[in-house]
Amino acid sequence: MSAAAGRHSPLFDRPDTSDLRIVLIGKNGSENRRVGNTILGRAAFDSEAPYYLRQSSDRISGEVEEKIITVFNPHLLQPNFPQGMITDGVRECVSLSAPGPHVFVLVLQHSNFNENDRHRVEYVLNLFSYQAMKHTIVLTTDDEPRGSTFASKNNSILGLLKECGGGHLKFNTISTGWRFEMFRRTKEILKKECKEFLICDVYEDEGDGTSVDEDLSRSGGSVRGDKKEKKNSDLKENTKIGCDGGVTTTGKAKLNIVLCGNDSTLKNSVSKIFRGKTNEPQEEMSKACQKREGTIHGRQISVIELPALTRLSEEEVMREILHCLSLCDPGVHLFILVTPVTPLTNEERAEMAKVKEIFYSQEHFMVLFITDLTVDKSVSDFVESTESQSVVSLYGSWYFVMGLQDQKNTEKILKILDVINSMKTEPYSLQTYIRAPEQRVRHELEKKLRVRDNEIKEEKIKTLESVKLNLVVCGSKRELRSFISNLILNQSERRSELSSECVRRDVELHGRLISLVELPALFNTQLSEEEVMRQTHRCVSLCHPGVHVFIIIIPDAPLNNEDKAEIEEIQRIFSSRINKHIMILIKQNSEHQTEKLNEETQSVIQSFGGRHHFIDLNTQVSVLMEKLEKMVEENNGVCFSTETLVEAQMEKLLTF
Repeated sequence: MSAAAGRHSPLFDRPDTSDLRIVLIGKNGSENRRVGNTILGRAAFDSEAPYYLRQSSDRISGEVEEKIITVFNPHLLQPNFPQGMITDGVRECVSLSAPGPHVFVLVLQHSNFNENDRHRVEYVLNLFSYQAMKHTIVLTTDDEPRGSTFASKNNSILGLLKECGGGHLKFNTISTGWRFEMFRRTKEILKKECKEFLICDVYEDEGDGTSVDEDLSRSGGSVRGDKKEKKNSDLKENTKIGCDGGVTTTGKAKLNIVLCGNDSTLKNSVSKIFRGKTNEPQEEMSKACQKREGTIHGRQISVIELPALTRLSEEEVMREILHCLSLCDPGVHLFILVTPVTPLTNEERAEMAKVKEIFYSQEHFMVLFITDLTVDKSVSDFVESTESQSVVSLYGSWYFVMGLQDQKNTEKILKILDVINSMKTEPYSLQTYIRAPEQRVRHELEKKLRVRDNEIKEEKIKTLESVKLNLVVCGSKRELRSFISNLILNQSERRSELSSECVRRDVELHGRLISLVELPALFNTQLSEEEVMRQTHRCVSLCHPGVHVFIIIIPDAPLNNEDKAEIEEIQRIFSSRINKHIMILIKQNSEHQTEKLNEETQSVIQSFGGRHHFIDLNTQVSVLMEKLEKMVEENNGVCFSTETLVEAQMEKLLTF
């Protein structure tokens, strides 16, 4: 059984027509809707949106005369429609009407139907199936001219009637007897053809992107003879019948590539390289999309050259964009922005901006830099320049460089095809294009919100900076330094290794930014004198504009030699200038707490200005913070800065 032969029913003498799928075909949209509404007995098809904002086929179902009727209203006879758009519409209608339509109803008008319209109807029906005409009923919606026979006034409709299997009916909104007759004739057609429904032919369109009218004009206005035989032959090779009677296509999917840019000559040259047709003559500049096909590395590709959009009117831009997308089924796999390896002109910048604005996608774009000769260092340097990379960033991050005289172009194209094959994104379709304005508005809004969020954060940081408290924790014992740091910051941090580097931690507490730096032990370490000096400078420089408080942590016990040496080292390096910025913290055990200090500890505290505070696991940090803030107030906010440290060390050098 052939792909289009349909499915034989064991009860074909009594075909089941309780579920009917009816496809309306006509050039007058309002008349099509009127017929569809009358068939369904309600205002189902109530309005018509612009064709680029809806699917190719409208589908509405309803119960009529105890039958489930589904009416399909594809928009396939619009004048000057490109082949690709019509083919896509047919495919969509075939998919929506699966497993197949029962009947086609041609909605025609005596006053507006000529021989060109007839050829267009034949062309569209043959896209569904070469047997579609046998499943067709002609329905006229206006009166035939008075005083003349139907045959003498419209031979075009008469010619169709001779081919249609369902004959002619006259539409009437008052009496719906024609609807009952249409159902009866549909049943007769199915019985005569021994089918339950028509299985439509699915095949790859090989059109060049021209409109149906142009194609029919060149071919003599008929879709018969050799063309039909070729199609039937192609169907045998390219289709097979599924287990449910449907048809599937075989073979690798074709890759669709769209070339954009201001330079038509460069786009044409790139098209020839991609298709392996470098010997083709150079094409003249066109204001319409040019689709060409070829095979490279065993992969069939379609290359569409999009005209420079800035040279078209807004209406022409819309038409060419829709034309371009209609030529690419199921969508565009990759847009390539072709740009020369030269400084950008204003025209080129405008074209790039236009392309970006219209398609609004970074996932489907690649920038291709083209030089007339081969790629050398000067070309590579230009592509790596700030200006060139700014172009790349507009469309994502993917770019290639190619020389028209380069012998390795085929290898580069193979890499491009490999990347396309690995892309996880869906092809850029008509639906993607329709959603682009919404995406652009949303992204722009998100960008504004991000900018506003950053401004708020910066304002907050400035506010916090104005009341920021910079602390440095010192001491000979690392565990005590970590304890007090975690206590103040209300954090828990464990380090698996000893660190000889200053570490800064920032946190916001009670509306104030706290920056805390842990200074490693300066005495009895593996650090050289040079490294000790580097760490002390680093510790102060991390606290911009300077350190408000140095916290020295000691145990609640007689000071050992290590503790004493560490305190002396701190004073030696930072000098007596540090004294007014020192707070001594005394770590007590929970079991033994006392306010009494031994004489040695009291002496150390007094040498640093007398400020001290007892701490343990139950210490209220708020009390400690009040003391620290009071210190800052007493010092009038003056910090121990890097300049202070340098001055102290210079004074020490001058004393020698």
